Amino acid sequence: MKRMQFALLFLVFGFIIAFSACEKKPKDRKTIAVSMIGETHKWPVGVRYYAEEEVKKIAKENDWDYEFVVANNTNEQSEQLIELMKKKVDCIVMLPMDGASLKTAAMMVESANIPLVIFDREIPDFVPTATVKGNNVELGKKTADIFNGMFPDGTKVLEIMGDTSTVPQQRTDGFDEELHANFEKEQVGYTGWQRKESADIFKNWVNTYNKQELEEIGAIFTHDDELALGVLDVLDEAREKTGAELLPNLKVIAGSAGTKEMYQRIATEQRYTLFSLTYSPKMIKEAIRIGEKIIKEEEYEEMTIIDTIEVNRKNVSEFYDEKSPY
Repeated sequence: MKRMQFALLFLVFGFIIAFSACEKKPKDRKTIAVSMIGETHKWPVGVRYYAEEEVKKIAKENDWDYEFVVANNTNEQSEQLIELMKKKVDCIVMLPMDGASLKTAAMMVESANIPLVIFDREIPDFVPTATVKGNNVELGKKTADIFNGMFPDGTKVLEIMGDTSTVPQQRTDGFDEELHANFEKEQVGYTGWQRKESADIFKNWVNTYNKQELEEIGAIFTHDDELALGVLDVLDEAREKTGAELLPNLKVIAGSAGTKEMYQRIATEQRYTLFSLTYSPKMIKEAIRIGEKIIKEEEYEEMTIIDTIEVNRKNVSEFYDEKSPY
């Protein structure tokens, strides 16, 4: 009988221990959050791909949770930031849709003492925990420097812009600062980073000028590879229809970012000199790694500016990535 009582007590005691173990709260897990924008054009698609890949990797390495949200407009992104703030995530890495429109939400995140790492586009009059961006001013300067070397006596340049955010303005500023005084430059218009819009704006511009004026164009500076490809679409179409060059003295078209299609065209183009300045969507990985350092309370750079490299026919094979979604 005593043996049975002892066995029963042992079972009850074991059950209590097991139950208590189940009732213990899980350890305090960190959460890193990433806020991306939708498919406004191809570049953010590449950014989103590499961002999701990197944040999953970091979460796994550190046994953390992660939040990954995508917004299609500034209102949605503001709401998502506030929701992440309510969840008390440990750090947010964000590619802003539009810096000025997100300032209020960013300030709320800051007031909640949640570190905020900004990628690519700046928020006016706001200092985040850290910033990671490409060197847009240098991108413009390098483009102008290449044009200066190609045209010692100058030429007329067309500029086809992205949008009205800080990124295109910085590229324009760098280009204008470096371009020699014997050049003439004309801005064609804003494209919203869209290939079709670039083609439409360029075609409309061409239709407003006479043959002599079109012969003055020697170079085209576009703010993105997609925009350069839009220009090439128009030039190719005109050549197929008429058998003649739409801009007979055009020598060079500049893009930037690094799309697979642009790299393929750089490698094979015979009529024009094509080049692209690197502005890789892979830069987002550095921003997320800085977010990791902040959560771990490790040293980090408050400002990281990633330099740009000229990609031309000689070195394009070093940069072409068949697996890239961009």
